[in-house]
Amino acid sequence: TANSPFYDLTLAVAMFVGRFAVIIPMLAVAGSLSQKKVHPAGDAAFPVHGVLFVTLLIGVIILVGALTFFPTLTLGPVLEHLEMLRGAFY
Repeated sequence: TANSPFYDLTLAVAMFVGRFAVIIPMLAVAGSLSQKKVHPAGDAAFPVHGVLFVTLLIGVIILVGALTFFPTLTLGPVLEHLEMLRGAFY
């Protein structure tokens, strides 16, 4: 029974606020960043146009992707083994 005027209006307001309450501060941040002065790169700056940067970027992407699936790939067989010891076979 969620199809009532109260729920319809409440959800509409929540969607409106959830969408535009995030956009407005982000536009303010973008405006603030556009007003910043550009500083020249110093000796400690990391160049982003070389092979080292591309290699590190690809490595980080692969590492984060692997860590996303690692718990499932490791805990799945462990759980199945514990279920097998309990007597449940699949």
